[in-house]
Amino acid sequence: MSTATRERRDEEHGTPRDERTAVVTALRLGWSMADAYHHARTADLTDGGNRPVAAPPKLSNLTELAGWHRLGMYLDGVDVALAQIAPLTPAGRTLPSTAAARRATAADREPLLRALDDLNIDVLRWTMATNHRVGVAYRLGRSLADTVRRGDADRLPGRFGGRHLQISRWLDELASVLPPYSAAVVRRSLAAWATAVGRATVGDPGEAGLADLARELRNQGDLWQDVLTGGLHPRDLLDEENWAVIARNVIIRDRKLVAQAARGIFWPVLAPLLVVLLAVVGVSAAAAAGSPTTRAAVALVGLGAGLTAIWRSISTPTLSVAAEVNRPLLDSELVVQMTARIDRPLTAARSAGRAGRQRRPTDGGSKYVAGVSRIDLP
Repeated sequence: MSTATRERRDEEHGTPRDERTAVVTALRLGWSMADAYHHARTADLTDGGNRPVAAPPKLSNLTELAGWHRLGMYLDGVDVALAQIAPLTPAGRTLPSTAAARRATAADREPLLRALDDLNIDVLRWTMATNHRVGVAYRLGRSLADTVRRGDADRLPGRFGGRHLQISRWLDELASVLPPYSAAVVRRSLAAWATAVGRATVGDPGEAGLADLARELRNQGDLWQDVLTGGLHPRDLLDEENWAVIARNVIIRDRKLVAQAARGIFWPVLAPLLVVLLAVVGVSAAAAAGSPTTRAAVALVGLGAGLTAIWRSISTPTLSVAAEVNRPLLDSELVVQMTARIDRPLTAARSAGRAGRQRRPTDGGSKYVAGVSRIDLP
């Protein structure tokens, strides 16, 4: 088979051509595996064959699928992701198979859960052997999915009891092969959530409660997944106000850097050059023949030429350095503003916490607030 034909076939089947695509696919794969295992533990898997005889009034939605069919959807996603990553593997290596999980009976969960865990181990070994960063991406997707899993509020401190530090290290390792800005934005957002959970655990009255945070955590996880897999570029969420803040902060920081640089080079560089220039101009003007006006003109021309030469010698490297310095400054400001936009679920949890802490009238009513009567209700 020719190279062109192979590439065309790969493109038709969605096969990744580079490591970046494989890393994103592995992240989705880890997330799907974690969701499949959780679904197998909690969902009703005995309703796969109890489909009603009558046709439904509309096409079935994802949330209306039977538990066993939804598990099959997760396993289908695993098969597709493995097939997409396969081109990075050496020839002859066998793909992990979902066949054992599909054969497990629905009456007893234990065989199914063991089969899924065995599949997880096989996928972990296969991805780590295929490419280290692909394996790390698989672990990252699985850990993020487990971190943002819906559950009781009392489980929240355990999910942020150090796991987020390892996730942050994985994000640092994969930053160069993930979509632009995604690793930095998710890492910063994850740190904000860890801080909020820690403050809520100790009962900080200025922070949202654990119940409010647990209610919004899955929504935050969906945003993290969209950002890390390229489905959502966080820069697209910025509005005019965000860009105005970025421009203001960059200009302020540039001004401070320019002032510090000017103070740093004035005495060791500029002052000696200016002294030499003034001396040369003074000697040239004194040696020039003609009227005082002619000598003043010679002095002005010499001073202008000298200042121009000094400016050119300093401005070229200065502008080059400024361009190199401004790029990380702009990136850091972008990350701050993009994280603020991505952290909308955290903001919503804090708003709900503040609303819940507002003082309400007692049963006896208040002399300042009229009681609610039936006629006032909609």
